[in-house]
Amino acid sequence: MAKALLGCALGVALLATLSTPALAQTVTGTIQGTVTDTSGGVLPGATVTIRHQDTGAQRVVVTNEVGLYSAPFMQIGRYTVTATLTGFGAMTREQITVGLNETRVADFKLDPRVTDTVTVKGEPPPINLTKAEVRSSLTEQQIMDKPSLNANGFLSLAETFPGFQENPTSGQNNPTASSGSSINFNNTGSRGATFQINGVNNDDSSENQHRQGVALSTIQEFQILKNSYSAEFGRADGAVVLVQTKSGTNRVRGDVYTYRRENDWNARSWFTGLVNPKPPRAEGGRNQYGFTAGFPVMRNKVFAFGSADYAAEDGQGGYTREFILPSDINVPWLTRGNDTPENRAWIQSIVSRFPSSLTNNDARSPRVFTGLRELDFPDWDYTGRLDWNLPRMQTLST
Repeated sequence: MAKALLGCALGVALLATLSTPALAQTVTGTIQGTVTDTSGGVLPGATVTIRHQDTGAQRVVVTNEVGLYSAPFMQIGRYTVTATLTGFGAMTREQITVGLNETRVADFKLDPRVTDTVTVKGEPPPINLTKAEVRSSLTEQQIMDKPSLNANGFLSLAETFPGFQENPTSGQNNPTASSGSSINFNNTGSRGATFQINGVNNDDSSENQHRQGVALSTIQEFQILKNSYSAEFGRADGAVVLVQTKSGTNRVRGDVYTYRRENDWNARSWFTGLVNPKPPRAEGGRNQYGFTAGFPVMRNKVFAFGSADYAAEDGQGGYTREFILPSDINVPWLTRGNDTPENRAWIQSIVSRFPSSLTNNDARSPRVFTGLRELDFPDWDYTGRLDWNLPRMQTLST
């Protein structure tokens, strides 16, 4: 017993030390509704008990004078909601699924003639009647069904949403080759996007890209707000990208996966078939494998979740670079007429040690060079998460 208490104390201390403040509105949802009798009359003072099915977290609210109740800041997931009032039969609604940044309406009609609890097990698909924002979401199962082989490529999920626009490769309003965050919806521009992971800002302010990647196997919900979102997302004039990762539950669960992609398995493009002789396929492929695991440390109280993801890419890949030539800026000491021209033997001896496959692509511009590079990108990604359920449906996470 002493060892168990010591372990819990250490876990709590770790949570308090490493936890990062999150914006509750962006990582939770809301359950609200009205409690009436069978004739439509409102029932003030009814008790509504809301219980998270996976973690056992429970919250109790009471209807106001017009029979309304509201439970904001609810952890996303499945809930069982029960309404009771003295003199009326209880009513329970199961499988109330709360999504990221979503408001679910669960109304109740209590019958005074019923003495047993009425249970509603099925729920229709939710229809957003409370917010005007334009958004698209993917659940955990939908994400895993996507044919993606990028360990940290959660942004590629956005390409399946309506309104997505591919960015130009030459950049936007900047002289570099970067095109910003590569998230552009409805012509809002890629430099207006903002990113949040578990409610924590994930922006790289230098070029408005995301800083930290997330393995697809650890994402519980992926959501993009495209337009008309509320003021709490006011750090962007473009798309708002929200990522919520998985957490542990009362059940021990996990998965193991492996993927392999070979360039030899890819079909040739139609235009390649017109070339004679046909060019050889590019060599290489991609391996990816990993696992996830979630379990309770203390039932209904403390939960842990962890993952490991490995990805390696080999072979060759093409790339393009654009340079500013000395002749473009007309600087004498950068041209062949300077005191140390580039054809000096000692300069050539240094350049020869670092050969480049870049060749000029006159079809685009004399400043554009293309080449091949060897791909060898082994990448290990580890994640760990610890959640502690506090009273009043509060959760401390790290």
